[in-house]
Amino acid sequence: MYIKKPVFRAPLYYSLIIIFIHVNIYSQTFTKVTQGQFVNDGGASRSVNFIDYDGDGDLDLYVTNGKRYGQYNFLYQNNAGSYSKITNLAITQDSLPYDGSSWADFDNDGDLDMCAVTWYDSISVLYQNNNGTFVLLSSSPVVTNRGFSEDCSWGDFDNDGLVDLFITNSAGSAHRNRMYKNTGSGNFVSIDSGAIYNDVNFESRGVNWIDIDGDRDLDLFICNESNANELMYKNEGGYFTKVTGIPPVESGGNSWSASWGDYDNDGDFDLFIANWGNQNNKLFRNDGNFIFTPISNDTIVNDSGYYACSGWGDYDNDGDLDMFVTQAYRTPNSPLKNNLYKNKLIENGTPGFEKIITGDIVNDGGYSYGFSWTDFDADGDLDIYIAKTYNEAENNACYLNNGNSNKWIEIKCTGTVSNRSAIGTKVRVKAIINGSPVWQVREVNAQSGYCGEVLDLHFGLGNAFVIDSVKAEWPSGTTQHFTNLQLNQIIRIDEAQGIIGINKINEYIPKEYTLYQNYPNPFNPVTIIKFQIPLVGAQYIEPVQLIIYDNLGRKITTLVNRQLQPGTYEVEWNASNYASGVYFYELNTGNQKVSKKMMLIK
Repeated sequence: MYIKKPVFRAPLYYSLIIIFIHVNIYSQTFTKVTQGQFVNDGGASRSVNFIDYDGDGDLDLYVTNGKRYGQYNFLYQNNAGSYSKITNLAITQDSLPYDGSSWADFDNDGDLDMCAVTWYDSISVLYQNNNGTFVLLSSSPVVTNRGFSEDCSWGDFDNDGLVDLFITNSAGSAHRNRMYKNTGSGNFVSIDSGAIYNDVNFESRGVNWIDIDGDRDLDLFICNESNANELMYKNEGGYFTKVTGIPPVESGGNSWSASWGDYDNDGDFDLFIANWGNQNNKLFRNDGNFIFTPISNDTIVNDSGYYACSGWGDYDNDGDLDMFVTQAYRTPNSPLKNNLYKNKLIENGTPGFEKIITGDIVNDGGYSYGFSWTDFDADGDLDIYIAKTYNEAENNACYLNNGNSNKWIEIKCTGTVSNRSAIGTKVRVKAIINGSPVWQVREVNAQSGYCGEVLDLHFGLGNAFVIDSVKAEWPSGTTQHFTNLQLNQIIRIDEAQGIIGINKINEYIPKEYTLYQNYPNPFNPVTIIKFQIPLVGAQYIEPVQLIIYDNLGRKITTLVNRQLQPGTYEVEWNASNYASGVYFYELNTGNQKVSKKMMLIK
């Protein structure tokens, strides 16, 4: 889909901006959201997951809560940009002392499943998603192995197309860290041997599956608190060896969170570690082949604090990664502020960071735990949602990015030979920014830091005019290369089919809404739906929805759900997972609805 970002935020037709903004949107980089239940619920919130649990094409929100004697988790369904609270699903009805959570399609059936871990020697939960309903796999070892669990993350360590699970624990040898191999059909076995299992007596917090050495298998990194050294394990093709003798695992601290990202755009993933207990954070530049250089002369590592969770994100869309870090839990008990560091070039041309000191996002007090960068309003810039926990009664917080004129692309990945969630897939994007060619790289991860997850990939592209190249490097070994892509669009890359989704055909401005008959029709299993959007009072209109219904009138998927410029569009629907029969597709623009019938024959 080709979507130009507005030069100004005047499209107040957009429902999110109508709902959220109550101050001058030009006054700061982020505007705090004050309305909606998702910012007026609170407690001892821990983990933030932006995931599409209902498969309708937009990002829903899941937040865990960790009160000592239990609290229900929050689930908010995204409905064309507004969030409604869901309370009638099993994943919102278990009152436990939760901590981290992680989502992935562990059975490769097209919907996202979920694990949430708990502390206080309680059980964790593993839920299988069956078309939007959830079943607890109560006999799984993931559930029956109790612990003081901090976080969890999915990663396909043996590249068999099934995501495996790692869970950290912070009670030493009594409850060691655990790895579970996925054997298919929702079954898991505990890995009770090897280098990872044999490491005990650690107080572990955050965990990252990440391809450190670029060999297309996932290595493992674990943060330890109590001034213990971190843990790093190299994947040797399905088994692990412990990495020792390098700076990231020889500089112990009260480490809660690690985030991997290519902040210097040299093609590999650098490491940021967030430290609690009035300590400084750490930054290690990846120089390849497990060689790291500690960065010691930058503001990003010279602020002491009570840091909890971290995450890279290009919030200003200038083509380099910025860093956000939360703070929580200080003795004596008093509110803490979060830190935002903007990536910029310093005098000698190397990356450096500027601490941002203005705006609510860095001046609101409280205790902040997990968070996630994500473009939840689908306008091309990164917003942020934070789990709050001051006195175990603080409302959660959301900040809407006010944006700028810089360009962007957002990429969703779907595996076929690789795992369906595409975890471990690297995407590289090349564009000319400020007159120079810049390659950027992101990896699909099930944890971006301690207690934060979003599977979509976001790239800022500065003043680029076109995207020269996009490369998708899949865990299966497949590489796809696309060239000359348009800016300011959201695309989906399928491992088998390449780029799929909605395409703008031309710049002709129609005079009226038109929904064409799909073609071919009947079809098996792929069809194209064409529609036109006219100019209505301004260049942009309210979010356009293209929805598919079955013959009983039940919504089965949403193909389009975002603002569109006036123009003619085509979108592909692959119905390979649906039965033969009559289906209906509806174009909905708020005050205009039109639908047509189509026939799937297999």
